[in-house]
Amino acid sequence: MKICVTTKDNSPEAETDPHFGRCMHFMFVDTDTMQKEFMKNLYSVASQGAGIQAAQHIVDHGVDVLICGNPGPNAVSVIEAAGIRLVKFPEMKAMEAVQKFLETTD
Repeated sequence: MKICVTTKDNSPEAETDPHFGRCMHFMFVDTDTMQKEFMKNLYSVASQGAGIQAAQHIVDHGVDVLICGNPGPNAVSVIEAAGIRLVKFPEMKAMEAVQKFLETTD
């Protein structure tokens, strides 16, 4: 499974970012290997449509689960249409959020 977490920095110790379209980074985690990949959110500075563009970006990366704060309705539409599970957690360390999610799915 591939999980995407919105983060404030490009480190597993980074805090989750409550924003989606305007988050600073995405952390992608492959749960089979627990390998992490960080990508700067290039859409965070878009004048409009940041959420939709960010949502399409994670869809294109084959994400199964998105852990974030509160995405807007247009981004949610893209996420749901792609069959991505949306999980909302309060702010915490990014890897803590992944572990918390994995514990709830066992």
